[in-house]
Amino acid sequence: MKTVSLKTLQSTSFTPSQQSDEKPARLSVLFENKWIYHLAFWILYYLFICAAFYTSYDISDLTFYIQLSTFMPISAALVYINIYLLIPRLLTRKKYFYYAVFLILAILAMAYAEQLLKILYSKHGTTLISYTAGLGFKRVFSETVGLFYLTGFTTGIKFAKDWIQNQQLMKEKEKQYLETELNFLKTQIHPHFFFNTLNNLYSLTLKKSDQAPEVVLKLSSLMSYMLYESNASKVSLTKEINYLQNYLDLEKLRFGQRLTVLFEMEGPIDEVSIPPMILILFVENSFKHGVKNNIHSIVIEISLKVEGGVLFFSIKNPIGENVSKENTGIGLKNARRRLELLFGNNHQLDITEKDNEFMVFLKMPVS
Repeated sequence: MKTVSLKTLQSTSFTPSQQSDEKPARLSVLFENKWIYHLAFWILYYLFICAAFYTSYDISDLTFYIQLSTFMPISAALVYINIYLLIPRLLTRKKYFYYAVFLILAILAMAYAEQLLKILYSKHGTTLISYTAGLGFKRVFSETVGLFYLTGFTTGIKFAKDWIQNQQLMKEKEKQYLETELNFLKTQIHPHFFFNTLNNLYSLTLKKSDQAPEVVLKLSSLMSYMLYESNASKVSLTKEINYLQNYLDLEKLRFGQRLTVLFEMEGPIDEVSIPPMILILFVENSFKHGVKNNIHSIVIEISLKVEGGVLFFSIKNPIGENVSKENTGIGLKNARRRLELLFGNNHQLDITEKDNEFMVFLKMPVS
């Protein structure tokens, strides 16, 4: 037999604040029940009919209104037969003829049921109902018209509700699809980046360079950022810049004195956030296609400015020798696609090649 200590019981006891917190939760669960809304609808519908009779005929007989309430189950039966039986089994399956036939039969059946109830009340209840009681064509037709309007009104409510739910479902599916695609694009970045960085480290270890520990430390920092920060939807721009700086430092160690990086920053950088792993794509592309196959002195110019809730980012690098123009790697393609998914038309990305230089200009909103 399992025993429970007093300490465990005390830890699971409810404080007054916890009990008060449970009340809103219970209310939210209560109002999530669709039958609460159905009950509220029929109460309002009954009150509307009572108000109509009172204002139109000045009826104040309590018995009349009590008897009138007994017609609600008949009206409700017609509505729910239509909503939960005829519409899903006939109308949604495009069996329009059968739906129309069965709906008319259901309305006629309920109209006759209401007229029979009126005849019963006219003999044993208030005489006010006797004015509309009877099984003649006019009486039944008048009752049918009223039920037809009720059926049309409730059908319209159902269609509106279904349309709203479908829109929400489509948006949720689209959101999940976009998140999946964004995550997929991020995973494509990591192997390509690590391949380049590990090559750097490998070349230094072969040379038994004293810079190898520094590379390991910076690589560790890069991996930490990619593992713990890149999964967030937004990160501070300061963290993204530190990530870029570590990457640039690693590349400077690799290419030595022939590489010069001019990195200018301006604006309230500490106050804004951006999607992670966006800017690195352009920086990495500059090294891959502007430095890797270039044996001359290289200057890479990077400019970053924040102004008016907008980030202006540009990078310029020389075009390396023997670089295929048909294949610029997955970096720029990923960048374009991610920007489209994240910002739609609310961004600007210009990629130009002029005078043996490759230039990227990015304008996007920041949080």
